[in-house]
Amino acid sequence: QTDCFNYVRFLQSYNSSHLYACGTYAFQPKCTYIELSGFTLDPVAFEDGKGKCPYDPTKGHTGLIVDGELYSATFNNFLGTEPVILRNLGPHYSMKTEYLTSWLNEPHFVASAFVPESAGSGSGDDDKVYFFFSERAVEYDCYAEQVVARVARVCKGDMGGTQTVPTVTQCPCPHTGGHGWHTDSADGDTVSLSPHRGTWVARRQGDVDVSAICRYHILEVKKAFEGPYKEYREQAQKWGRYSGEVPSPRPGA
Repeated sequence: QTDCFNYVRFLQSYNSSHLYACGTYAFQPKCTYIELSGFTLDPVAFEDGKGKCPYDPTKGHTGLIVDGELYSATFNNFLGTEPVILRNLGPHYSMKTEYLTSWLNEPHFVASAFVPESAGSGSGDDDKVYFFFSERAVEYDCYAEQVVARVARVCKGDMGGTQTVPTVTQCPCPHTGGHGWHTDSADGDTVSLSPHRGTWVARRQGDVDVSAICRYHILEVKKAFEGPYKEYREQAQKWGRYSGEVPSPRPGA
């Protein structure tokens, strides 16, 4: 028996005296607080880790604690077929995305970042939490499967009901020879984001394997969320460009 009983998938500072940790716990995810001064935990104080940590240690996962609230992108069921972006802990309502393959289609979550966009905003923007992942694209009409790199974000101050809708954009990484990329994929070992810039790794799949590192300023990422937008058309079961009037406040503001 070489497999580990509990893979720790999340460990971050919760406050000045405690860490918050989540593990797979033999496909029954659990979370708990670790007291920093003695690095000890209370074994009877374990919490349900559903939505905070994946059941399967091989599944992509990312999480971030901001002002005592946990924002996570993970898989919400035992089979690993229900990807969600979720907020819990803290004073706000617990919220999660609805499971729709048109939103999150076999994603591989790799990283997350908090960006305080409300500071100095003339349009009243809220602070945002960004999520980085790759997924199987559903918007292309082609024979070969397309895996693309995405960035999604949610509003930190969202006071909605029990569900939230993230805004999502794609991260194209053009080939230095001028050719387009068929596939952009995110690599969790090389993704990073600060309030100033992001680093993204893309790979082209097909006859030739090529790798590149694409650097994005955070302002470029934010601009992509300002439109134009796409909408999912249920009847055609595909994405199309949104041609209506952009609501105010705009999506993701």
